[in-house]
Amino acid sequence: NLDEAELAYKALLAKRPDDCDALHYLGLISFQKHRYSDAISLIGTAIRINSRVPAFHCNLGNAYRALGQLDSAIAAFVEAVKLDPRFHIAYSNLGNALKDQGRLDEAIISYRNALALRPDFAEAHNNLGVVLGAQGKFDEAVESFRKAISLNPNYANAYCSLGGVLKNQGKFDEALECFQQHLKLEPDNDATRHIIAALKGSNLETAPAAYVEKLFDEYADRFDTHIQQVLKCDIPKKLVSLVMQHSTPPVEKWDVLDLGCGTGLIGPEIAPVARQLVGVDLSAKMLEKAKSRNLYQRLEHLDLLTMMQREKTASYDVIIAADVFVYIGKLDEIFSEVKRLLRPGGLFEFSVETPDPSSDKEGTQQNYKLHTTGRYIHSVGYITRLAADHGFLIQE
Repeated sequence: NLDEAELAYKALLAKRPDDCDALHYLGLISFQKHRYSDAISLIGTAIRINSRVPAFHCNLGNAYRALGQLDSAIAAFVEAVKLDPRFHIAYSNLGNALKDQGRLDEAIISYRNALALRPDFAEAHNNLGVVLGAQGKFDEAVESFRKAISLNPNYANAYCSLGGVLKNQGKFDEALECFQQHLKLEPDNDATRHIIAALKGSNLETAPAAYVEKLFDEYADRFDTHIQQVLKCDIPKKLVSLVMQHSTPPVEKWDVLDLGCGTGLIGPEIAPVARQLVGVDLSAKMLEKAKSRNLYQRLEHLDLLTMMQREKTASYDVIIAADVFVYIGKLDEIFSEVKRLLRPGGLFEFSVETPDPSSDKEGTQQNYKLHTTGRYIHSVGYITRLAADHGFLIQE
């Protein structure tokens, strides 16, 4: 009962303002209520009164991490384990912050330190598995997830994590069992429902907003590095290059809408010819990265269609979507809104994944198909028909 507890601690502090335990617990209540700045202030005050309590530093680190202030979070966790070298939870939390920074090798060391102290720490086994999976060490990741589940058979996240790695290994039947178990434990989880549909071969019209938002919130901190350095993906650059091939920006430059802008990788490519650059995305954390580029005049935290329906008719010269429609199956309404929003002679550029005719004959006969990856593939015929129906000319 957080409200009553909060009142009780405030009453105590009114009489004993230097009670560091009360300050700490009041900070924890603020953390649980997602008032992270308040939590940092209260726990920080407790530490100034008594800096020798490891739990104070650990929980301060949790609040910093929740705000995305990872350097401060890591420093707090390190201080916690300095004060208590057997503080297994602090080692695990340190691993989480290191993982968020992409320092995966260091995160693994921290998780293993936690497990050396507490071998039955199911959460650390799961978190270790997540990092091993991110490094492509799938067999080791599976072992970690199975250990976590053996320690806690109702550990929902571990089933989800295990299912994801098994799916990456092409073990779709085993993956499906894991996701179904996860859904039993979290029956309202739309993201898992979407993955189950993909593995069963269902063909939903679009991915649930909750699935896309969660996927990219978790991906945000390592997105640019993974896309550019690991996947070597240059879709943003190619799309803008094609725009420039087929049209010359006017003297006053273009008004550009970046659909599913993510971290803003389109921004540096098109900003030099943009009078106004507007982005929209479902992931708040991705939008934070885009904002830091200082290239977008406006960023909207909405799903694409809702945002587009709120925009004025004929308000853009260029609408662009890089690696976005792989999370939307049915594109009819998107095309209709793009037509409404574009000025005469405007450009609509986007990327899609298309089926391999030699291996996916069924995919060529469908407008779109939900793949086992959780992404959509679109037939060339479907895109061509949409273009014709909405009065677009396809530039060769």
